[in-house]
Amino acid sequence: MSLASAATVDPVATFDSVWTLIARTHWDSSGIATRWAAARSRLRPRAEAARTRGALRSVLDTLLGSLEQSHFRLIPEEEADGLPPAAEAPDRSGWLGMAFRLVDGGLAVTAVDSGGPAWQSGVRLGWRLTAIGACPMAPLLARLLRTTPRRHQAIAVQQSIMARLAGPPGTPIAVTFHDGRRPAVHRLVRDSARGVTTKFGNLPALTVDLSWQRLRRAGHTIGVIRFSLWMPAIAPAFDAALDSLRGSDGIILDLRGNLGGVGGMVTGIAGHFLDSAATIGTMRQRGATFRFLANPRRATADGRLVSPYAGPLVLLVDELSASTSEIFAAGLHALGRARVVGGQTPGEALPAVPERLPNGDVLYHAIADFVSPRGEPIEGRGVIPDEVVPLTLRALQTRGDPPLEAALRWLVTHSKPASATPRPGSGR
Repeated sequence: MSLASAATVDPVATFDSVWTLIARTHWDSSGIATRWAAARSRLRPRAEAARTRGALRSVLDTLLGSLEQSHFRLIPEEEADGLPPAAEAPDRSGWLGMAFRLVDGGLAVTAVDSGGPAWQSGVRLGWRLTAIGACPMAPLLARLLRTTPRRHQAIAVQQSIMARLAGPPGTPIAVTFHDGRRPAVHRLVRDSARGVTTKFGNLPALTVDLSWQRLRRAGHTIGVIRFSLWMPAIAPAFDAALDSLRGSDGIILDLRGNLGGVGGMVTGIAGHFLDSAATIGTMRQRGATFRFLANPRRATADGRLVSPYAGPLVLLVDELSASTSEIFAAGLHALGRARVVGGQTPGEALPAVPERLPNGDVLYHAIADFVSPRGEPIEGRGVIPDEVVPLTLRALQTRGDPPLEAALRWLVTHSKPASATPRPGSGR
């Protein structure tokens, strides 16, 4: 449906469609029945009075917010389809090559890509990000932390800051950092985003990236794999990375900042580390239950027979490891297959699907609950690491990446060098 034709749709038809879809598909029909009916009575008159798409979207956002659960949101048609909201869509694909988190009450740089614009400008780990252009961060952070429930704060801050840093490749942006001694304005020039752009269903186009490396510690070889989202486009790259690292003494999967993606991908990725069709977790829909079963990896991409990787495995997580990342981490942790290191995840793990609405927008809505192999819910609880490694400015500035270093220390003490002990499936 085009933007022009969508504008003629009765707003009540869209409101009723949202309300009915959730009433029909929410897994806890008895639990939400009373408050969902009350929300309809309260908000439907506001939908009737809506005269613009923006006004209707505000009503629908309020309706979805009344559920107080993750994975319920409205995606504007122009975002879902890549259509321009006006004459021309803004290009937001520029990349700055840095990551940040809430640390010690403010924004801190927690990763800097050595080939990216931030590094080239001199930005380093542990620096404070204090302003973007003329916008100081302190008032913005104070408002977000005041108005956002605690478990959603990290994601809300990340999305708000990323929106302010976004722009087309080749364009500059002024960012003020404090290096612990003095503030300084850095003029960063956005680069093209790393990775591949992919689309899934009615969701907006997303850029996904996967990287891997070998690290040496105390005579051990440790493989590290990082990827930004759980999207099918990264599957071949993950297979190739794991095949290359198959002889490692230990492997780290870095899921920090990975907000999730396609839930079904956990069965294939888990199959690289599980030698049986173990249950990673259970999805409970209305009137149906589905088990996510690992699909053991028996061959490489080029057809060589192998066994799933049997060495020690560590998962790095943080407050931005959400959705599918939480499902995967909770499952392998409950099965005793992986050690989890880092920070507690946000507990936003409900399986969801996108559906087109009468006005052209897309409703992204949860259709099920998810529990670990132990029967423990993930929504609202998250995954608690075996080793919690808090981030502090001092640790970032002096030790670089404390969670990664903690994972490496554990692997060194819980594995034997491959040269001393060949491992099944290593190709040795």
